[in-house]
Amino acid sequence: MSVTNPNQAHQLWLQTVEKVKDRVIAPTLYRALEMGVGLTIDGDYFVVGFSSADYPMSGHLRSSQHLPVIEKCLTEVLGRRVRLRVVEGTTLQDYENFKKIKATADAVRSTLSDRKERERQIEEAWDEVAEKITRGYMRMPLRQLAQTKGIFIKEALKFINQAVNQLEYSNDSDEMHKRALSRVFEKLANVVEVPSAMLAYEFFKLREEGKLG
Repeated sequence: MSVTNPNQAHQLWLQTVEKVKDRVIAPTLYRALEMGVGLTIDGDYFVVGFSSADYPMSGHLRSSQHLPVIEKCLTEVLGRRVRLRVVEGTTLQDYENFKKIKATADAVRSTLSDRKERERQIEEAWDEVAEKITRGYMRMPLRQLAQTKGIFIKEALKFINQAVNQLEYSNDSDEMHKRALSRVFEKLANVVEVPSAMLAYEFFKLREEGKLG
């Protein structure tokens, strides 16, 4: 069914309201339904607006108890499956404003989601570096000897340097990145029994001198 103006949309909404009343005994819901204004059909959504004063009542429409019934009645009136979208405002311009705000919010959420996923991947990569260092040390023969630990430290620092290059770590990296690298030095410190700060100092000194390959 094609809806070209708010008047048509509201008439369809009024038909839906009557159907809902026939199926549900809920006076408070009735009042909430009657406060709504049918605005338009946008894709698979039937849009109903509420004035700012009445908007708190819209929660009755969105409740898990009533929403399925309302959407079923809307589907019967329209002849196709639709979902209910409730907005604050009773004009098409109000709905356009709602869509702009929603689009901005969705973009922000998407950016945050992408950032969190990137952070998760970076943390996992650094954790894997730390685990490889631990496993590598456990495979070393005579690992309790000082000279064995010295050799292992040299190789471990080279391995960390490869990870720094691959993960594009720099002094300008964010806090999450820096904390992840710090955990790697702490893991190495635990197995070779050398303070993590000393290992980090030696690493950056050798890296600056170009001696880590």
